[in-house]
Amino acid sequence: MQTSFVRVLFALTRFPVSLAVTFTAFAALVHSPAHLTLSSLIPVVAIFLLASGASAFNQYQEWSYDELMERTRKRPIPSRRISTAEALRIAMILIICGLMILLYYAPPVCFILGFVNLIWYNGLYTYLKRKTAFAVVPGALTGAIPVLMGWTAGGGSVFAAEALFLAFFLFLWQMPHFWLLTLKYGHEYQKAGFPVLTGLFTELQIKTIVMAWMIASSCASVLLVYFRILHLPAFGFGLIGLNIVLLLFIAYQLFITAVMRYRLIFIAANLFMMFVMISLIVDGLLNV
Repeated sequence: MQTSFVRVLFALTRFPVSLAVTFTAFAALVHSPAHLTLSSLIPVVAIFLLASGASAFNQYQEWSYDELMERTRKRPIPSRRISTAEALRIAMILIICGLMILLYYAPPVCFILGFVNLIWYNGLYTYLKRKTAFAVVPGALTGAIPVLMGWTAGGGSVFAAEALFLAFFLFLWQMPHFWLLTLKYGHEYQKAGFPVLTGLFTELQIKTIVMAWMIASSCASVLLVYFRILHLPAFGFGLIGLNIVLLLFIAYQLFITAVMRYRLIFIAANLFMMFVMISLIVDGLLNV
């Protein structure tokens, strides 16, 4: 029973996604003016709790839509592994704990960013998803703001060029991920009543949009080296090499192969992002 609840909690909070969000905040933290300290790690824990709570609350908000889609109908609420009341209670506990920790242990701007991101994700973005196929554009900001939270948790200014560029890079990188989901699950989203790009553009046009955003993300990652956010030459050369391989692979999957392997594209893109984040963390720790 206990193992079953852990699995439900894992799925309800979308643990891998929440952990990835926290990872980006940590990468920004080690590059912040104060760098990594024991006290600055506390807000990072709060960011994880807030991300987990926001994901759980989002599933509470959209469970009736999730029930209509093959991709999401096995989530905890639509599969009846947890009640809506219990899911809401878990979400509120995580959100309140995250906000309280930020309020007491993080700079005020970090708390404000966390609160704004919560409203943006569970309020504006969740609402816009049912109104427009382009909701993913403002929605991508929810993945960029944690970078600013990590930076400000380390005493940095929210308007610092380095922090803003890191956030911009995260914003760009999320867009092709959203468009790929549209290509693969567009019919399911339409069935559930969500407006999607497949109703506005042809498949080739959407693939072209995905490729354009991937190229933009790739260029932004290389600029991490150009602007000396990444200092170590090994990471710089590795990043350039991976960019070339990734773009060629995605171009092949999108435009050449007869059967596009979505899972391989997602894995390749996520491994690339993991390399970037690990590079940022190691580089930041070695350049303290």
